[in-house]
Formats: sequence, C-alpha cells, structure tokens
Amino acid sequence: MGVTLEGDDKNMMEMSLPPGKYKMDAQDQSATIISESPISLTMEVRGDMLLCQKDQGKELLKTAGFITLSPPEKTEILAPRSGILLKGVVVGRGFHWQKEVDLNFPYGLEIHHRNGKLIIVNVIPMEAYLTCVVTSEMSAECPPEFIKAQATAARSWMLVFLKNKHINEPFYICNDDCCQRYQGTTHLSPTFARSVHDTRGMCIVTREDSICGAYYSKCCGGIMERAQNIFGKGAVGISRTIDAPRKSPTAKYNPVTEETIREWVGGGFLTKSDSFCSPNVCPEEVLPKYLGAVDEAGKYYRWKVIYSPEELGHYLKEKAGISDMGEFLDFRPGRRGNSGRLHELEVIYKDLKGVKKERTIKTQYQIRNALHEKFLFSSAFFWDLKKNAHGRIEKIILQGAGWGHGVGLCQMGALGMALQGYSYEKILKHYYNPSKLVMAY
Repeated sequence: MGVTLEGDDKNMMEMSLPPGKYKMDAQDQSATIISESPISLTMEVRGDMLLCQKDQGKELLKTAGFITLSPPEKTEILAPRSGILLKGVVVGRGFHWQKEVDLNFPYGLEIHHRNGKLIIVNVIPMEAYLTCVVTSEMSAECPPEFIKAQATAARSWMLVFLKNKHINEPFYICNDDCCQRYQGTTHLSPTFARSVHDTRGMCIVTREDSICGAYYSKCCGGIMERAQNIFGKGAVGISRTIDAPRKSPTAKYNPVTEETIREWVGGGFLTKSDSFCSPNVCPEEVLPKYLGAVDEAGKYYRWKVIYSPEELGHYLKEKAGISDMGEFLDFRPGRRGNSGRLHELEVIYKDLKGVKKERTIKTQYQIRNALHEKFLFSSAFFWDLKKNAHGRIEKIILQGAGWGHGVGLCQMGALGMALQGYSYEKILKHYYNPSKLVMAY
C-alpha cells in the first residue's frame, strides 16, 4: 500500500514510533530500537542513498537499497490511532481537497527511494486494509448498513484491481482516490471494525460469474452514470438507473439530454426530490458529520462555480493545453452520458491573432481537470455567459450535479438509503445490478 509516492516530491519525512521494540533491515544491515517512550525517526534521501536517523541526527542505517521497519510482535494492531505516525502525508492528490496530514499506519513499513524522492509502503493484511479504507472514505457516524455496503464494494474493487493499478512500483495500490482512500487507523472506530468484520469475504459477483469492479463515487447527483462511458466495455454488473425509489419522478430524466440538462440541474422539482443522495434525504447541514476526514463540506448534489473570462482562459491554457488561447468565446456540448455527464466538450475561442478556433476536450476526467483550479466536482453541468452592454463576456457560470464520476455506489446515496432503513444487501443490489453477493472466503 503506497502511502507516500514519488510524485509527492518528498525527500525527507518524519515519523513517530510508539514505545516498544522495533527491527529495521536494509540489505546486509540491521538495527533494533527499544524504547519506553515515543521514538522520533527521520527518513531522508541524499544523492543515491537512503538514511534513517534517530533523534534528529543519530544515524541508524544508510543504504542504497530500501529499509523495512517492523513493529513489536504483540501490538494491538487495529486500535484507533495505533501504529506508526507518519507526518505530512499527501491526501487528495490533484483534487480540490488536497492537503498534507499526519496519519497512523499499523503493521510494518517499507521505505524506498527513487530519483531522489521517498516512496513509503505500508505492508498490511487485506481485511485490515479494508477496515481502514472504510473509515477513511466516510466517518464513524455512518450507519452500520452503509459501512457493510461500502466494505463489500471496496473488497470487490480491490480483488479486481489489486495488481494492475501501479505497475513497476514497490506497491500494488496507493492510499488515494485513484485507488481507494486509505488513512490507516487514524479514523478507526470499534463500530466500523465490527461492521466490516460482519462482511468478511463477501464480494459482488456479476452474472458472468466474475468479481465486479465495484466502482464508487461520492455523489452521483441522482442518476448513476453508465459504467462503460467512464471505464470501458469491461465494466459490467453496475447499475445505470436513477438513485431513487423505482417509481420516483426522477425516472423521467434518465437519460439526461441537452434539452433537459437545465431542468435536471436546476429545476423546481428538486425541492421535492426523493433521490437518495439529495438534501431532502440527508440534509446538507448534517452531511459533514458523515463525510471523510479530508473531505470539505459543501453543496455537491447541486453546485455552482463562477469564473471571469481571464480566469477560465488561464485554466484552459494551462490545463487543457490551449497554448494559443486569446479570448474565450463559448463552449459547445459534445457527447453526454445518461447522468448528464459530458464526455466531450468543445472550446470555442480566438487565438492570439484573433482567429476563431475550436478545441475538443475528451473524457469527463479531462473536462473536470481543465475547468477548475484543482478539479471540478463533476462534468454534469450546463453554463451561462453573462455579457455587458458591448457584448463582451463578464462571467461564465457553471451549474452542475454530483461529485465524482457517478459510477456504481453513490456514497451519499448509500448513506441516504441506510438512514432510511435499507439493508446493506438491498443497497448493493440497487447500485450493482445485475450482480449478486457471494461469500468468496
């Protein structure tokens, strides 16, 4: 489990070890640390060497290879905030909530280096990893049935993608949203641990009898996106229906079209929406207590962002590669998915010589990346251009729905279902259909 990556640009990190006896190994070297009080270590890359120092200067190990750090044998492994405290871990890479936090990691660590940067790996058993994933994705306030559903989806996702996400790295999967959020025991609670244990070995299996690549996102916005639109034809066993009761008025908007996108995002029906992820089911004023610790409170079921032409032009130039951007003129919608998410978007602009041009941005990911300083909440949006008396654009307003790609389990929707009394089996049947639950081990 990669918790510090080469791209995090770290050549030095501090960690704090709880009292105990630790063993460190590096090629033909080894060291033992015994202490009755917390121990401070520094890992640093100097040239082509990796150094481990104790107490801000005392060298313990120096190697061109990697270092393994093993904890005491009789440690209560998954107690809340147990394990080694690693300081300044990057979370939310590339997204609007990116930050550095201090996190506790159980079991052992491997410390690698490449191109002058640290790579730190947490070596952890699978079910212990899943317990920590669920507590990292959402908070301990979530109902047990939500926790069970999230754990089962996370287990299925992991079994499908364990060895094909980070090729040629000293780890299989990482700690962030490109894989699954993993923040060790930092946010662990006994309730989470019991609920995850109750689903031990349970997996989602497609009608083709393969484990489902159980994708999930924070908020679908009311309609689940067709998985193949985002992840290709191999993404099967995942629903693409409304995130609402079967006879909900929401059904008339599936699929969302250019003719209905404005009503879908901003229509009056939203005041009475029965979508499981809507504020009518889980009010936005209480939602923060259910979100993950690194999430930022906000309006995600429906949202709005406003740009000046200069601001948007800068993003398109720097992030969409439109290097000759002179003046932004408009967007033209390309292909939309059934949830209203854009998978192609044409940018109409004048270049630096005043020549009108067009450039297509492809995939919902690239659209979200190009239209925000960090990352737009989703690509299910429409836009308005506010012009002055001379016809010049003064503001570009985007109004949209949802947070994330919208495929599979909608975390806010699954939370809403659990709050309404649905069992975890019914929650999973709603989001992964046609699929079934199978006890794999």
